[in-house]
Amino acid sequence: MKFTQVIVVNPPSPTGYVSNKDSMGGFGQLFPLGATPFPPLDLIYLASYLAEKNYPMTVLESLAQELTKEQLVEKIAALAENETGALVVMRTSAPTLDWDLGICGAIKSKAPNARLAVYGPVVPKVLHRIQKEECLDYIIKGDPDETVEALFNGQAEGETSGLIFRQGKEWIENQGQPFIRELDKLPFPKWELLPYEKYRLPKSSTSSETAFLPIWSSRGCPIGCHYCPYPVGQGLAWRYRSAENVVEEIEHLVNDLGIRYILFRDPMFSLNQKRVLKICEEINNRGVKVKWRCETRIDFLKEETLRAMAGAGCEGINFGVESSDVEIQEGVGRKPISPEQIASHFALCHELGIKTFGFFIIGLPGDTVETIFKTMKFAVEIKPHWIQFTAASPFIGTKLRDWAIERGLAEKDEYAYISSHEAIMGNENLSVAQVHMLHRLAQHIQNYLVNRKGILKSVEQKSALYKAAQRGADFACGITARAIIFGAKAWFSRSIISRPRAERTV
Repeated sequence: MKFTQVIVVNPPSPTGYVSNKDSMGGFGQLFPLGATPFPPLDLIYLASYLAEKNYPMTVLESLAQELTKEQLVEKIAALAENETGALVVMRTSAPTLDWDLGICGAIKSKAPNARLAVYGPVVPKVLHRIQKEECLDYIIKGDPDETVEALFNGQAEGETSGLIFRQGKEWIENQGQPFIRELDKLPFPKWELLPYEKYRLPKSSTSSETAFLPIWSSRGCPIGCHYCPYPVGQGLAWRYRSAENVVEEIEHLVNDLGIRYILFRDPMFSLNQKRVLKICEEINNRGVKVKWRCETRIDFLKEETLRAMAGAGCEGINFGVESSDVEIQEGVGRKPISPEQIASHFALCHELGIKTFGFFIIGLPGDTVETIFKTMKFAVEIKPHWIQFTAASPFIGTKLRDWAIERGLAEKDEYAYISSHEAIMGNENLSVAQVHMLHRLAQHIQNYLVNRKGILKSVEQKSALYKAAQRGADFACGITARAIIFGAKAWFSRSIISRPRAERTV
């Protein structure tokens, strides 16, 4: 069947939440009402890919466009009215799957002639659930761009890679679509298709709410940490764009769209440090004035690289520390990074004026009361500008999930978790209730003593009075956090009887 138009959709958030489908490697998380919308990068890439080829296309990003479920359904019905050639392609995620499929049913009721497809990194892992929906016509596995193009052009369904399609009451699954490797050939995201000015980093990530746009300069992560959904959703193979191509996109965002802050969404920005040095060199040679932050591993950042990044506008780096215990790191597939190396890099970032955001996980395999409080204490001592404690979460498709299912800590078919900001599993030493208690304590230290809700956290403020107040707050909050950790550790150690460390290879 040859289609006449494509409607690319990010549906509204489930009632009572704000959905971030780009989070956790594209598996998504739900946040409380009031959180700012975050664009799924694969959605704008798909829309831009189709627009670049001049295919009739409409993109409906319900969060930024502030569309309710009813308004979205009415818009799609109006676009598909009296047509038999409308292809609706909807982005879904793990915590929103049931909600999104319900919206698909509502669309089919209002626009029965439209063909409906769903895609997203979680899709291949939940086919047993998706294939129960009679409203769906197609399921797309992997990067959706080329599969949607082939469908639009009328390529035979049975010959379209990455497609699962209905044939009567049965589903036929074709061979998978390989991940796109030549990323330089992709068009830059056409953010002008959306009200892009509504995307803003929250105050919990910067000193004040900041307008931004994200960039993928690379995809995939070969490290393969057992708890991480990035290798599941993007693959282990690291695919990257050239430095010139990346900086050309930055120039476009700055000069054409007025963007002054960029968030690199690569899971491993500095895997190739020569490329990072070239990106920094290109930014400076072209005179691009922009602030940016990225996420990477400490052991893939030499001092030379950090200094070049600071000189090219990097104002923040997100580091996945996870645990200060090297045995626990090793037990979940991480190449261990010593506490001394972590502390040294955080100190160098402070010296260079790069704000650090430390990620830590509570309740990993092998964690005990002792190791968790050790990690909390370490997180305060290295003085990150911002911090985040999450709870170990058995994301579907990860080795951590297999480990949890084997030990009865997770259900085999469970997928609709809310976020890693809520404890949903224990480990071999701690119950889920105990992990929850420890995680809540860590979150209070995070929110009120380290992050301080953004109070006295600005580095832009230059007045002597502000700086003095900031130093005082840092000192007082650091002392308070250490005291709370010391007292709470004593209480938890008496109240929670942890078994001796067990074998924890995941």
